[in-house]
Amino acid sequence: MKKIRYFPFGYHMVNGKIVTRPEENALLQELFSDYLNGASLQQLADYAEGTGIRFRENTEHWNKNMIARMLDDERYWNAGDFPPIISKEMGSAITSMRKQKATTYSSIIFIQKKLVCCSCGEKLRRIKLKSSRIHWTCKKCGTPFCLTTDYDLLQAVTDKLLMCCHKPKIAGRNPTTNNSLSIQAARLTNEINQAMNKREVDPNELLPLILECAAEKYKTCSIKEADHLTITLKALFQAHSNDTTLDRELFERAVKQVILQPDASVQFRLLNDIVV
Repeated sequence: MKKIRYFPFGYHMVNGKIVTRPEENALLQELFSDYLNGASLQQLADYAEGTGIRFRENTEHWNKNMIARMLDDERYWNAGDFPPIISKEMGSAITSMRKQKATTYSSIIFIQKKLVCCSCGEKLRRIKLKSSRIHWTCKKCGTPFCLTTDYDLLQAVTDKLLMCCHKPKIAGRNPTTNNSLSIQAARLTNEINQAMNKREVDPNELLPLILECAAEKYKTCSIKEADHLTITLKALFQAHSNDTTLDRELFERAVKQVILQPDASVQFRLLNDIVV
């Protein structure tokens, strides 16, 4: 079977010659220009998807990694076999901005400690390439992950944590409590009320009843440890609902694992084992 040859987005081959695709060419110029004007990778991905133009024929959706790959691809301005789509000046500006945004490895160590493979849950290994891009690998199952940068990983984690803060309910359902009393607890409650209504209350009679009633009610309590964790997480996220930056302390307290996906996006396994 003949291997399909993929060209960078914006190019195809006609009569043995690599040429640009006008519609994709125009979109590329918009994306590069908007990035220089401050648009985020996610905003650019959302815009590109909204145009209806596909990144590849078999790919309906756009993501941040696709945008990042195009921004880092010097073939768009360094000519060679590929006719330039943007100017060298714009290409140099993009490269400079990408380098400025590239965070140092020390800034994401706290994330790597919790970073695991989406397929097997194994911790991932970080491989630094010559460019600012990073290759994450799983020794156990070999799941392939798209290249990313430390900055983009940090941004993905920040976006996910802020989403949890803005939508605290995502931490899980509120626990359902069983407020019905057992027959024994109801009987003891009645006896306590009768004892309290006496003209003279006998502590030696009342205290054992109260302790026994409390123990009986505890038996019927349906709130478990996971429920308490869910309540705590929701309260934590609610307290940070106005955050605009990543809070390291909140991250450490709320997130058990950061689950890397093949497209370099992330999911969280929260402290109560809910995956968001």
